[in-house]
Amino acid sequence: HAMAYLNQHAFGAKLSMQLLAEKLGISNSQLSRRFQAAYRYSPIEYVTLLQLQRARSLLIDTDHTIDHIAEQCGYQNGFYLSRIFTAKLKISPSAYRRTYRF
Repeated sequence: HAMAYLNQHAFGAKLSMQLLAEKLGISNSQLSRRFQAAYRYSPIEYVTLLQLQRARSLLIDTDHTIDHIAEQCGYQNGFYLSRIFTAKLKISPSAYRRTYRF
């Protein structure tokens, strides 16, 4: 149930692990432990992976600005998306777009 919820809500600004844990009737720490045991990622890491996959796709397939892509991926702004993107993928969003766009 947790994975389905995260897949459905990963791109919304109002995603809450506390709310998810409450819906499942468990604590935040239990949610994190159980999810990580089942899927090798914490719920937050999994959501970040989903968001970055979507950002990568949008960078390649659209001409949208980084700010617009950030909004579509659940980030507050382009600066924050750029920070996370660069930290996780070791390349900036603009460099990624230039490198992988056909």
